Amino acid sequence: MAAVIALPHFAFAQQEKPIMEIAHDCQVFAVSSNNKIVCAVPQLKRIKKIIIQRADVYVASPNGKDREIIEGEKFMPVPPPQSYIVNSLSWSPDGTRIAMSMTQQKPATDEEPSTAGPAVALLEEDGREIKVPGSKDRFIEQAANATWLSDNVNVAYLIGAGPYKIGRISTATGQSSTLFEGHTFDALFWDAAHNQAYAISSNLNVQNRLAIFALDLMKEGVREIARIDGYQSGLGLSPSGKKIAFFADGDAIEVIDLANPSKPTKVRVGMGVFAWSRDERRVLLKRGPADKSGELIWVGLYDDSFTPALHGLEYHTFEITPDGSAVIVTEPGRNILRMFSLQ
Repeated sequence: MAAVIALPHFAFAQQEKPIMEIAHDCQVFAVSSNNKIVCAVPQLKRIKKIIIQRADVYVASPNGKDREIIEGEKFMPVPPPQSYIVNSLSWSPDGTRIAMSMTQQKPATDEEPSTAGPAVALLEEDGREIKVPGSKDRFIEQAANATWLSDNVNVAYLIGAGPYKIGRISTATGQSSTLFEGHTFDALFWDAAHNQAYAISSNLNVQNRLAIFALDLMKEGVREIARIDGYQSGLGLSPSGKKIAFFADGDAIEVIDLANPSKPTKVRVGMGVFAWSRDERRVLLKRGPADKSGELIWVGLYDDSFTPALHGLEYHTFEITPDGSAVIVTEPGRNILRMFSLQ
């Protein structure tokens, strides 16, 4: 069936005038359940012959007023000339705490060579660091893509560069563990509010078939959702938690209804990055590689419709707010962040 070009009634409200703007170079950002935004702004500094990178971190309220919660110079003082690059930020389900996943680059010393590796800093929303009791390290070392769970005490994170293992640590007791021992995961999406994750793996069933699993991050329970033929990228859970979508290959989004997982829906769209609409009948798609700018398009999952958004202008990154009421975009070049209402 040929694609139908729909009328743009799912376009953005007041496209020319954003309802909010953060005039910083927001290269990484995240939106909380109550529409607060945290963003990391990289800063470069030369120390003799060495150039180091740190990040200032800002939190903005829904009305657009922002405040700096981390000043890179104070967060990682000199000496030594140590860099940290923020890779991702995530809010706790209640929007009061932040997990900042980063890459540390430690300079060489007389005793040790230069090293680089992942780590996670745990923060209150005002920037105060949360220490793990009994830990000798300032951060959670060798951890990435971390998330707070619903109790605001436990933190889950990924270990390795893929396939991944899953770790969990308690900020109350300091106890840490590797979950689902002996198993690895090709992709994972946190459902932190329900203390679970959805993951893709080929070593959790007897036949070693590629499948999507629901993982209980507190009790280590495993439930198979559906066998799949392939996975490329973009695993994402719908706002209601009733549907999962992903790129099955370089051309198609596959949608699985958890109530009827044996009958998936496939939509040919071309490779890209997508986010769910509030009604879960469409996704907002940016075609092309995740680190490249592109235009945004509404894609109907059940009617083969394609609707250009924001006049077909290109944006570097985007995210729909958890309540589905707005979309946040950053522009190519200097990543000024803007929010637009959704009709």
